[in-house]
Amino acid sequence: MRFIVDGHQDIAMALLGEPGRDLARPADAGRAISLPDLVRGELALVLATVFAPAGYWSGESPPVAARKQLRLYEELFFRHEDSFFRVESQGDLPLCQPGGPIGVVHLREGADPNQDPGELPTWVDDGVRFIGLAWNTLNPYAGGMKDGGGVSPEGRDLLGAMRAHGVVPDLSHLNPNALADVLAFDDDLVVASHSNAAAVCAHARNLPDEALREIGRREGIVGVVLYGPFLGDGPVSLEDVIRHIEHIAKVAGVHAVGLGSDLDGGFTTDMA
Repeated sequence: MRFIVDGHQDIAMALLGEPGRDLARPADAGRAISLPDLVRGELALVLATVFAPAGYWSGESPPVAARKQLRLYEELFFRHEDSFFRVESQGDLPLCQPGGPIGVVHLREGADPNQDPGELPTWVDDGVRFIGLAWNTLNPYAGGMKDGGGVSPEGRDLLGAMRAHGVVPDLSHLNPNALADVLAFDDDLVVASHSNAAAVCAHARNLPDEALREIGRREGIVGVVLYGPFLGDGPVSLEDVIRHIEHIAKVAGVHAVGLGSDLDGGFTTDMA
């Protein structure tokens, strides 16, 4: 079975951030996400994020913000039932087709909405299959890109719960200490939903070769992200994307190269 997957799209964040935006209409200039654009790109499966780090959504706690986004996805599945559906298991994958219906798997960007590792099954019931322990900043579970904190005891408990329920850790946004702690926790599957190669562009969000190699060894995926500053210095082009793809393929293996566009993730297409 072969089809195009985008491992990171902030669909709920984009729609909530622009009230009145209609997913059924082609995206406006500067934006990229819409059902017509997904169809035009021949995508069959999307990892659609639940983005609710502490303090990001004014006046809303992480659990409240995350549940609001999941309700929005439910509304989209109902409104566009012929085009868009939630993938519940591997058995649903044959239903995913370029041009629709497009399958959706949820990726939680940051573990902040989990008030306790024991409540993870409720998130799994709502379609969450991937979780990054932290976004850019420290939370009770791990440190993010902008700090040096590793994985806490609560974070190790959450990783254990994730493994027990088939939820895959996402390494994107973790700082080197937290990244090393997740890799040392066990030897199972990990992914980096939207990260590039630090050897090609030395940005803090990009991954060193040791991490790329380890992801490939575990049969994981590195989703090449299209955000300009993660691709190179100054103006970037498709050639820069290709450089990252070629490097990841060389270090981690061709099987480890994916797409994690991060389109509409808080930036416009002139920054992609």
